[in-house]
Amino acid sequence: MTKQVRVGFVGCGGIANWHFSHFEKNQQAKIVAVCDLIDERVQKAADRFKATPYADYRRMLAKEKLDALYVCVEPCAHDGMELLAVEKGCHLFVQKPVALSMAYANRVKAAVKKAGVISSVGYQTRYMDFMPRIKGWLEMQEVAFVNAYYVGGMPTVWWWRRRDTSGGQVVEQTTHAFDLLRFLFGDVASVQAMGSRGLMTAVETYDTEDCSAVTLKFKSGLVGSVYSACCLDHGGKYGIEVYCKKGKLEFFGNTYKITEKNLTIEGKALNDNGQDIDDTFIEAVRSGDPTEVLTDYADACRTLEVTLAANTSMDAGGELVRLR
Repeated sequence: MTKQVRVGFVGCGGIANWHFSHFEKNQQAKIVAVCDLIDERVQKAADRFKATPYADYRRMLAKEKLDALYVCVEPCAHDGMELLAVEKGCHLFVQKPVALSMAYANRVKAAVKKAGVISSVGYQTRYMDFMPRIKGWLEMQEVAFVNAYYVGGMPTVWWWRRRDTSGGQVVEQTTHAFDLLRFLFGDVASVQAMGSRGLMTAVETYDTEDCSAVTLKFKSGLVGSVYSACCLDHGGKYGIEVYCKKGKLEFFGNTYKITEKNLTIEGKALNDNGQDIDDTFIEAVRSGDPTEVLTDYADACRTLEVTLAANTSMDAGGELVRLR
């Protein structure tokens, strides 16, 4: 494919605008159609790219000849757009989390495989330029255990505060930490989690955990913990700490630090990992080669399975949940 990739968007909110800024720097793709239920929002996106606006993704997919579709809707709004897109041969970029149920995610996964389309999911942390260096160091270590964190305040969008519309913090936000652990250490065998509530009483309709702690047992035998909190009014952190027999790795934000007995290595990401995740997907669509895509839809389903298992365990008071 040598022409510009013709792209459509379902959802024109905050995360879509993050992607929009990347498309303004990519001459290999053109946003030709945008869809959103909010008139002002979709019209603003249409004007920005001289694209055709739609209120119904079904109508958009019926009328437009698209090479790729970006799905940037709230977690509860996945209602068939991916299935219709791949049926029409559209390559697919889906923002995380890809769904709120494994039943729906597995239907899309099967459809993507059957159609043979390229897929990518918005786990941009994998695209930080120092990740190969970190993975290389870890492969030489005897890893003891790992801690991960996603601790901060509550996002203010309406759907985030409810478990039935967002999935809760573990599924919607801390999913980045779970995905990074899978990227570095492989798949998870079992999950055990506890959550607490009661600090967010001033937030109307809030009904999910304020804080949670999730213990993971990886298929390799490694154990780790993932901590989440969305109740802070200042402070917080996102990252991981890996404790090894002969060293320690710390990754927070866009920096990392490796400490050994007589050696300290520190670094900072020099690339725009958001730009890179979009550029990589577009190039994969253009070339027909998905080799450089670091998270396809099937891989993202495994991260979703871990986070949904954490919710199941929390709801059962800390019961152990075994994964396939």
